[in-house]
Amino acid sequence: MPQNIDLRGRIAGQSAMAAVVEAQSRRAPRGFVARLCGVSPLTKESRAQYRGAVGELLVGSILDRLGHSWDVLHGVPLGETSLDHFAVGRAGIFAVTVVNCQGDDVAVNGDELVVTRAVSTAIVASRTAARAVATALTAALGHEVEVIPVLVMVEPVKVSLLAAPADVHVLTSTQLEQWLASAPEVFTGDEVATISTAAEAGTTWPHPQQAAQKSRNLTRAFVRIHHDVRAASFRSFLWIVVALIVTFLSVWVLVSVLARLVMSS
Repeated sequence: MPQNIDLRGRIAGQSAMAAVVEAQSRRAPRGFVARLCGVSPLTKESRAQYRGAVGELLVGSILDRLGHSWDVLHGVPLGETSLDHFAVGRAGIFAVTVVNCQGDDVAVNGDELVVTRAVSTAIVASRTAARAVATALTAALGHEVEVIPVLVMVEPVKVSLLAAPADVHVLTSTQLEQWLASAPEVFTGDEVATISTAAEAGTTWPHPQQAAQKSRNLTRAFVRIHHDVRAASFRSFLWIVVALIVTFLSVWVLVSVLARLVMSS
């Protein structure tokens, strides 16, 4: 199967990782006290991209282990935006978008995704992306194709389904692999290969974006940032524990002193 280097060279979360690395490169290094106290190395600008990159990496790893009967592409260009993940297998064609909900309560109410009381347009964006993929593949293949929009919520604490979206499948990251693996077959192996060939051709997509060169270096840079973020979170947690212990001991000592004063009076 001929490969398009621009698309095959993309890694999960590449655009978000590049944005994080770029934003962090403009930040002055943290001082010793900031590092000791567990101040996050992330700038305000890069926090959202960082969460997005972590979510895309997790979902990308899930899709990449689906097996040889599936073909997966990451960061498919759709003009001004890009699709997080594209997957095609005997079960169909899937446009997968990702929302990192780690530590958040989520409610799904039709086209509204409410994450910790903030309304997200991710469901509408997922539908729009799937339609763009369908339009591009239909033109490339010469016949109409159906693309299934899937929105994956990464590790939410709680999901409340108030009203399901009409045509977007909303899943958690823990549900995704089993849901895809158990979906009924609609394509033959040859049909999957034909769609895969069209999908990996850069000419299929509007305004193809160049894959970031030296993706290995990009990954290394992001891993260093990820390590610093985790280390800062751990130090911050330790300081919170220390503060709680000191507070408890202080209260205990104060209560003991007051009790002695009362008993001696």
